[in-house]
Amino acid sequence: MNKNVTQNAREFTRIPINLTVEVKSGDVVVKTDKTLDLSMKGIGIQVDQTLPRHSECTVRIFLGDEESGVSINVKGKVMRSTDSQMAIEFTKIDLDSYEYLQNLVMLNSHASHAAVEEEIHDHLGLKSRD
Repeated sequence: MNKNVTQNAREFTRIPINLTVEVKSGDVVVKTDKTLDLSMKGIGIQVDQTLPRHSECTVRIFLGDEESGVSINVKGKVMRSTDSQMAIEFTKIDLDSYEYLQNLVMLNSHASHAAVEEEIHDHLGLKSRD
Protein backbone atom coordinates (compact mmCIF):
# COMPACT_ATOMS: atom_id res chain seq x y z
CA MET A 1 0.00 0.00 0.00
CA ASN A 2 1.41 3.40 -0.88
CA LYS A 3 2.33 6.13 1.57
CA ASN A 4 -0.51 8.43 0.52
CA VAL A 5 -3.13 5.78 1.23
CA THR A 6 -1.51 4.82 4.53
CA GLN A 7 -1.33 8.43 5.70
CA ASN A 8 -5.02 9.12 5.24
CA ALA A 9 -6.18 5.55 5.98
CA ARG A 10 -8.13 5.40 2.73
CA GLU A 11 -8.03 2.85 -0.06
CA PHE A 12 -8.01 5.49 -2.78
CA THR A 13 -6.72 9.02 -3.24
CA ARG A 14 -9.45 11.63 -2.99
CA ILE A 15 -9.44 14.60 -5.31
CA PRO A 16 -11.09 17.94 -4.67
CA ILE A 17 -13.10 18.62 -7.83
CA ASN A 18 -16.23 20.54 -8.70
CA LEU A 19 -18.60 18.73 -11.07
CA THR A 20 -22.34 18.51 -11.56
CA VAL A 21 -23.73 15.32 -9.99
CA GLU A 22 -27.16 13.74 -10.18
CA VAL A 23 -28.19 11.08 -7.66
CA LYS A 24 -31.36 9.01 -8.12
CA SER A 25 -32.98 6.68 -5.63
CA GLY A 26 -36.50 5.51 -6.43
CA ASP A 27 -38.52 8.59 -7.35
CA VAL A 28 -36.11 10.98 -5.63
CA VAL A 29 -33.62 12.91 -7.78
CA VAL A 30 -30.97 15.04 -6.09
CA LYS A 31 -28.80 17.31 -8.21
CA THR A 32 -25.86 19.47 -7.17
CA ASP A 33 -22.81 21.22 -8.52
CA LYS A 34 -21.12 21.19 -5.11
CA THR A 35 -18.80 18.20 -5.16
CA LEU A 36 -16.67 17.87 -2.04
CA ASP A 37 -14.33 15.12 -3.23
CA LEU A 38 -14.11 12.15 -5.55
CA SER A 39 -12.15 8.89 -5.53
CA MET A 40 -12.21 5.57 -7.33
CA LYS A 41 -14.42 4.31 -4.50
CA GLY A 42 -16.92 7.11 -4.00
CA ILE A 43 -17.98 10.72 -3.93
CA GLY A 44 -18.82 13.34 -1.33
CA ILE A 45 -21.37 16.00 -2.26
CA GLN A 46 -23.10 18.96 -0.67
CA VAL A 47 -26.85 18.93 -1.31
CA ASP A 48 -30.11 20.63 -0.36
CA GLN A 49 -31.89 17.28 0.04
CA THR A 50 -30.24 14.09 1.29
CA LEU A 51 -31.12 10.43 1.03
CA PRO A 52 -31.22 8.11 4.04
CA ARG A 53 -28.10 6.17 4.97
CA HIS A 54 -27.80 2.82 3.11
CA SER A 55 -30.07 3.99 0.28
CA GLU A 56 -29.13 2.36 -3.00
CA CYS A 57 -28.82 4.87 -5.80
CA THR A 58 -27.48 5.65 -9.24
CA VAL A 59 -24.96 8.44 -9.63
CA ARG A 60 -24.26 10.41 -12.78
CA ILE A 61 -21.19 12.65 -12.75
CA PHE A 62 -21.21 15.04 -15.69
CA LEU A 63 -17.90 15.62 -17.44
CA GLY A 64 -18.75 18.94 -19.04
CA ASP A 65 -22.19 20.34 -19.65
CA GLU A 66 -25.18 18.07 -19.28
CA GLU A 67 -26.12 18.36 -22.95
CA SER A 68 -22.83 16.79 -24.09
CA GLY A 69 -23.94 13.48 -22.60
CA VAL A 70 -20.42 12.62 -21.40
CA SER A 71 -20.69 11.30 -17.87
CA ILE A 72 -19.52 8.74 -15.35
CA ASN A 73 -22.42 6.44 -14.43
CA VAL A 74 -22.25 4.27 -11.33
CA LYS A 75 -24.45 2.47 -8.87
CA GLY A 76 -23.83 3.27 -5.24
CA LYS A 77 -24.95 3.28 -1.65
CA VAL A 78 -25.27 6.26 0.69
CA MET A 79 -22.75 5.64 3.47
CA ARG A 80 -23.08 8.95 5.32
CA SER A 81 -25.85 11.50 5.24
CA THR A 82 -26.16 14.74 7.20
CA ASP A 83 -28.48 17.72 6.76
CA SER A 84 -26.44 19.02 3.81
CA GLN A 85 -23.91 16.36 2.75
CA MET A 86 -23.83 12.81 1.47
CA ALA A 87 -20.99 10.35 1.02
CA ILE A 88 -21.77 7.71 -1.58
CA GLU A 89 -19.76 4.52 -2.02
CA PHE A 90 -19.60 3.18 -5.56
CA THR A 91 -20.77 -0.42 -5.82
CA LYS A 92 -20.92 -1.04 -9.58
CA ILE A 93 -19.45 0.73 -12.60
CA ASP A 94 -19.28 -0.05 -16.31
CA LEU A 95 -15.92 -0.20 -18.09
CA ASP A 96 -16.22 3.14 -19.93
CA SER A 97 -17.19 4.99 -16.76
CA TYR A 98 -14.38 3.24 -14.86
CA GLU A 99 -11.84 4.47 -17.41
CA TYR A 100 -13.23 8.03 -17.28
CA LEU A 101 -13.09 7.95 -13.48
CA GLN A 102 -9.57 6.55 -13.43
CA ASN A 103 -8.32 9.27 -15.81
CA LEU A 104 -10.14 12.00 -13.89
CA VAL A 105 -8.60 10.93 -10.57
CA MET A 106 -5.14 10.48 -12.04
CA LEU A 107 -5.10 13.85 -13.82
CA ASN A 108 -6.44 15.80 -10.81
CA SER A 109 -4.62 14.08 -7.96
CA HIS A 110 -1.92 15.75 -5.90
CA ALA A 111 -0.41 12.28 -5.45
CA SER A 112 2.00 10.97 -8.03
CA HIS A 113 0.71 9.04 -11.02
CA ALA A 114 2.63 6.03 -9.73
CA ALA A 115 0.82 6.20 -6.37
CA VAL A 116 -2.60 6.37 -8.01
CA GLU A 117 -1.69 3.57 -10.44
CA GLU A 118 -0.62 1.41 -7.48
CA GLU A 119 -3.97 1.99 -5.76
CA ILE A 120 -5.81 1.00 -8.93
CA HIS A 121 -3.57 -2.05 -9.48
CA ASP A 122 -4.26 -3.23 -5.90
CA HIS A 123 -7.97 -3.47 -6.76
CA LEU A 124 -10.10 -5.40 -9.21
CA GLY A 125 -12.39 -2.62 -10.28
CA LEU A 126 -13.94 -1.32 -7.08
CA LYS A 127 -12.96 -4.33 -4.95
CA SER A 128 -9.67 -5.00 -3.17
CA ARG A 129 -7.57 -7.88 -4.53
CA ASP A 130 -7.36 -9.34 -0.98
